[in-house]
Order: sequence, then C-alpha cells, then structure tokens
Amino acid sequence: MKRSLTYLLVLMLVVACKPTVPSEYIQPGDMEDILYDYHLALAMSRQKGSGDLDFNRSLYFQSVLKKHGVTEAEFDSSLIYYYSHAYRLKDIYSEVNQRLNDEATSLGVAVGDINRYSQYSTTGDTANIWNQQSDLLLIPRATMNRYDFTVKVDSTFMKGDSFMFQFMSEYIWQNGSKDLTVCIVCKYDGDSIIQTSNHISVSGTAQVRVPANREKKLKDMRGFIYLSDGGDDSNTQKMLFISQIQLIRFHDKTIANEEEITNDESNTEAPAKDSIQRGDDSRRPEPDTLRRRVSGGQHGLRPIPIDTRNGVHRMDAGPTRN
Repeated sequence: MKRSLTYLLVLMLVVACKPTVPSEYIQPGDMEDILYDYHLALAMSRQKGSGDLDFNRSLYFQSVLKKHGVTEAEFDSSLIYYYSHAYRLKDIYSEVNQRLNDEATSLGVAVGDINRYSQYSTTGDTANIWNQQSDLLLIPRATMNRYDFTVKVDSTFMKGDSFMFQFMSEYIWQNGSKDLTVCIVCKYDGDSIIQTSNHISVSGTAQVRVPANREKKLKDMRGFIYLSDGGDDSNTQKMLFISQIQLIRFHDKTIANEEEITNDESNTEAPAKDSIQRGDDSRRPEPDTLRRRVSGGQHGLRPIPIDTRNGVHRMDAGPTRN
C-alpha cells in the first residue's frame, strides 16, 4: 500500500511538471478540432467546378473559425506559438491525420496511391519496406529542415528491383515559394550509383520513383528530405507536415526467374560418360578386328579378297599357301 501511494505521488508530480500551453493560446485539443475541420474544408474547396480556389479556401476557413468561436487573430497568434513549439504541432497533426484517414475509411473512400499499398507487408514481390517514422514536421530553419534516412539492404533484395518513395504532404505556408527536395541515392555492385530526386511544391500525394537496375544488385540505399525557405528568411510561418511515408519495393519476376534457372543449371552435375564408349587401356590393347585389313600371310592367317559389296571385312583362318 505504501509503495502504491509513493508511485501515485511520483506520477502526479510528473504530470504537474509537464509544460502546458499558455491559456492565451488555443489549447491542443481545440487546435486539433479546428485543423481537422479546416482540412475537410480544404478538401471541399478543391472539388472541381467550385470556382476560384483561393476565394473558396478563405471562405471555408472563415466558416471553420466562426464554428469554433475563434477569431483569425487568435488563430494566427496560436499558430505562432505552435510554430516555436513544433513538437506540439507534430502531435496535433498526427491526430488530425489519423482522424481524416478514419473518416475516409468509414465513408469507403479510396485515398489515392497511398492506401493502394497499405495492405502490403515487408515481404513479397510488392512490399512496403519502410520501417522508420511515418510522420514528420519540417520547418525551414537549421536542425529542423532536413530528415536523413538509410534503408537496410538484405538478401530479400534482387536484381531488377524498382522502388517508389511516397507520402502525403500538407503545407502550412503564409507566403513565399514552396520547395521540398526529396533525394534517394542507390549504390550497386561495382560501386555504380543511381541518384533520383524530385521537387514538391504543392500539398497532396508526393512520389519519387527509383528505376530498376537489371544488371547489378543493390548494396546501399540512403536519402534525405529537405525543406527550403524559398529565399525568404522572414519570421512568417512556414511548415510542412509529412505523413504516411512508404517505400514500396517491386520485384521483377522475369529477372528473378532467370536467376533461379541459372542457379539450377550451375548446381547440376556433369553427365556421366557414355558406358558404351570403349575405354583406352594401354596395358591391354584390343585391336579392332572388324575394321582391320590384313595384307600378306602372317600368324597363320590367309588373306581373303576384299568384297566391296560388304562393308564388314572378315578374316578366314587357315594355312597359308606359297
């Protein structure tokens, strides 16, 4: 009982010492609800035939703020606070992203190419081999604008493998140009290198495809994601939330079958010599009496005239006449 009471006191102390969001800013739970509704509004504003995109986005955003009883000034000041406490905003966006996916699933909506590969495991001809963090929050400032990664290459990788690196991106950008660079470098046998990169400047599904190398096997794969400030070093809010990161590997079945056949042939033993072939025993020569022509009388054998009508020549044993 005494030990349980001590544990409870320690737990209460930890919770009490945990920093909280100042009361003048929108609290995390409320901020999550606002951002959730805001992204639903953005999806509606992107629908075809809905008129001017910027106008609709502003209109829907104002409707969301009105729904939650928050002014634009209050939202902006809160966003500045979360901008300087990026780890809090990352947690909020992770929850928002999960809610959006759950809502889409409940409505039976297919969310593009991302969900197409969600059911794949880490093995098989088509596999999602990404085992690192799936959500990122990047801010164009030192130590927070780049994410580096390395992919472990093992025996499941084959010649002819191709790859697709993809994720969902959501820009929170007040002004300036948007530029996210994704670069993947693959090193193959013989130290040959293939580098693939792509620039992403809009929110939505982002993909980088790595072509197949049919001749050499992959030895090493690494890459990075870098968010540029667009040449604007002002204090305006610029953030990029990345979610649902996947790295899909595609096996080339044709090359895999060719390698299997080659390996089977190399492991097959050489066929045994034909037992019908006569061995060459130098100690006991055996003359071929079926094909030998005899000229003159030797060893008591009498030569017989060659019969050209018969391909086989025989010898008739008998006394030799002088």
